[in-house]
Amino acid sequence: MSKTLSILSVVPAGSAHRVLGHRSVALPGVTVDILTTRKIELQQWELRRLNDPYWRLYWPMAAGGVVEIDGVKTALKPGIVYLIPPHTTFSTTTTRPFSKWYAHFSLGPVADRAAPGIYSFTNTPHMRSLLQGLIKLGRNPQRARFPWLSIQLVAETVQRLPDSVWEQQRLDARVLKAMEFMNQHMSLKLTADQIARHAGFSVRNLNHLFQQELQQPPMRVLLDYRLDEACRLLRHTDESIEAIAEACGLVNRHYFSRMMRQYRNTSPAAYRSEQSGT
Repeated sequence: MSKTLSILSVVPAGSAHRVLGHRSVALPGVTVDILTTRKIELQQWELRRLNDPYWRLYWPMAAGGVVEIDGVKTALKPGIVYLIPPHTTFSTTTTRPFSKWYAHFSLGPVADRAAPGIYSFTNTPHMRSLLQGLIKLGRNPQRARFPWLSIQLVAETVQRLPDSVWEQQRLDARVLKAMEFMNQHMSLKLTADQIARHAGFSVRNLNHLFQQELQQPPMRVLLDYRLDEACRLLRHTDESIEAIAEACGLVNRHYFSRMMRQYRNTSPAAYRSEQSGT
């Protein structure tokens, strides 16, 4: 008796289209969201316990900057590229004026939960050629319509991170599905029941798996997504605080401010007013 092969349909039932086949490879999607790429000349760089929801790439052009994490100081050196994952609490100082290229970027809800710290890599000839391209674009800003060079530089640097940075990303597929759903619908008034039904299990199992794999209940993860997106909009757009609260599902400015003070130890206005050279 011949074995029946499973057939995968990649279009919804009832659709006018018909696409049938066998899935041989299925890799997860990834996002590279470049928030900003800049060169900055710093006379002073005094940050105290900064903690943001996006990645940082630092490329110092001269010595003088120092990053401190958990009491360990890292002097930023020319010829080295540094990555700091989201939600790494760090402070900075300067030993003398210096300049650096930097990028702020996001990689999506799963990759942005990478292990905190500071990771350094010797730059490669290809990375140096990418930076030269960015320097040329900086001389002619009208040509800098799309951040292709920034995306290439970020991708080349991120792929050099050790596996240990990603170990905590090996999550249950149902948890990943719930996280993706929350991240894509954070502006809506989501309930635990809606999230659980989308992921295909009960609210009880949803809570159990989130506590087991993320050490947080699902609604707290949803709040983190909302606050992360709100912080990104505060730092990188001119939207009003009221508009940001509504766009991120944070009800209103009062609730947004209360959550920021409770979980980020600052206010929306204070967060926005921080120096942009970070």
